[in-house]
Amino acid sequence: MTRDSSPAMPRLAVLAAALLAGAAFLYMVKLMHDISANVALMAGEMASMSADMGRMRLDMTSLARDVSAMGQQVATLPAIAEDMGRMRVGMERLSGIVGGSDQMPAVNPMGVIQQMIPGSDRR
Repeated sequence: MTRDSSPAMPRLAVLAAALLAGAAFLYMVKLMHDISANVALMAGEMASMSADMGRMRLDMTSLARDVSAMGQQVATLPAIAEDMGRMRVGMERLSGIVGGSDQMPAVNPMGVIQQMIPGSDRR
């Protein structure tokens, strides 16, 4: 009977090291797969964020246009205030005519008011 001169311990150590290396390799493959999946998700999120930024840019352009239009409308407020002052004067004149003893002829009241407002022909 021949005895195996190599002890069993080194063979078990090599087998354990090979199993450990195989498990580590499989774990690294799983990590790489997970990282690839997460990078793909991140790329999708970045594309969505880019589309959102494009829509936001369009919204900001529209908002800038609206603010500019508001600025133009605010610039007309002094002219509107002046027209309102003239209308007040015209209404005072009209109330003086109505409150007086003279009777108003039957005419279009809007035409009379427009004639009393100075500068009404420019509208």
